[in-house]
Amino acid sequence: MLDFRPACALALFAASAALLPPTTARVREFASWFARPATLPFSWRALQEAATAGDAEEAFARGQRIMQLLPQWVEGHCAFAFRYALTEDDSVTAEQAAAAAERRLHVALAQIAQARAFAGDREPDLLQSSALLIDIACRRFEGLAERLQARGGAMVLADRYLAEAERLFPSAALREQRTFRTPLLAAALLQAGRTRDAIDVLRAAIDRAAEVRDRQLATEWAARLQEAIGWLSGDRTVDRTEIFADRRLAPLWPHLR
Repeated sequence: MLDFRPACALALFAASAALLPPTTARVREFASWFARPATLPFSWRALQEAATAGDAEEAFARGQRIMQLLPQWVEGHCAFAFRYALTEDDSVTAEQAAAAAERRLHVALAQIAQARAFAGDREPDLLQSSALLIDIACRRFEGLAERLQARGGAMVLADRYLAEAERLFPSAALREQRTFRTPLLAAALLQAGRTRDAIDVLRAAIDRAAEVRDRQLATEWAARLQEAIGWLSGDRTVDRTEIFADRRLAPLWPHLR
């Protein structure tokens, strides 16, 4: 059951503040959330009702309404898009499931693209999340990668988003950064009750760690992510000491206690 509540937004804003410098723009972004008390409770409630009813399309539509009220909440946009794109339907054939997955993926990518207008200097996060979503969706849905061949293939599509991020914000470290920003997205998915999706995001981040030039850093980061995956998968023997000592993983801490 999806349980999006105002507390979710507050928790994720707090996590973002812990990782990002508190610029004037970000302070305004945080403060603007409190300017919507009359509307947000009804939107959260409507979203939960749609999710409880098992209607992915309705839940996505109502999620879009919430994001209109929180246009600068990058992780929120991505969490809603990931939740929708990765929704599974076991009542259809494999071919129909792949076709539906392709449609949902493109709708979700369009949702993330719309959010770029409000993202400011976090626009690369949206572009990198789009590339990540393509990767995870192709792993999740059999036949989706083949269907994307008509558009050049999953890798080509993902690289276009990464290339755009690098064009807008030239940096040798940009591709490396996407593995270190995934805890925020994973936390948003966990708050939405999407543990499997969050684990897939963290697994993809481990794969991306291969791009980090500092090999010791990459190895240590991959180890921390694997520990988080182990705990989220139900292994209560996992030693979380190093996880709670690494502030880059702060967004995940509430879900690992």
